[in-house]
Amino acid sequence: MNAKKIALILIPLNIILAYFVYNSVDSEVVFNEQAKERISENVQKLKDLRTLQIAFKKEKNVFANDFPTLLSFLMNDSLQIIKSEGETPDSMINGKQLTDIRALELGLIKRDTFYVSAKNSIFDETYLNTRNENFTLDINTISKIPFTDLDYNIEASEIEKGKVAVQVFEISASYRNVLIGLDAENKKYALDNLLKVGSMTEASLNGNWGE
Repeated sequence: MNAKKIALILIPLNIILAYFVYNSVDSEVVFNEQAKERISENVQKLKDLRTLQIAFKKEKNVFANDFPTLLSFLMNDSLQIIKSEGETPDSMINGKQLTDIRALELGLIKRDTFYVSAKNSIFDETYLNTRNENFTLDINTISKIPFTDLDYNIEASEIEKGKVAVQVFEISASYRNVLIGLDAENKKYALDNLLKVGSMTEASLNGNWGE
């Protein structure tokens, strides 16, 4: 076979090879973009759930260890709000330091108590302005891993740190579920590892996404 015939055979083979190489690289780029978006959305939902857990603990003194309890609190409870006006003067009356109670009695300060639904208090405008604007907060699906019908894993308990009882919680999802529907096998993600916020072994409210 002469060189001309060999060249004629190799040209289409090189074109086919170049196509598959380009297609492979292009698919990898698309996957990385989609995976980054999925992870960002899950991070935002985990931040929302952390905010909800912190509010729950403030009211109940423990973290919720299941979503029915946590979501019932969000949808049905009201939180006490105290509106303050004025400050207690740093002065003495009849030789005694003026207290907040006495200042209230004298009308020097005002304290008004009212109640706001938990969902409107926890996820108020101030909080919403801190969220990633690419992902809408939907409290009806707050416990669900995006693109699935699966709930996040949720745990809560009490551990001892330095002979002190500490309340802890952890909410998580495996990367397998975070990236569900994408061609994530044999990529850079360890699919059985967890994307999570909180810890069951440490008194931590941090997420493991590098915050």
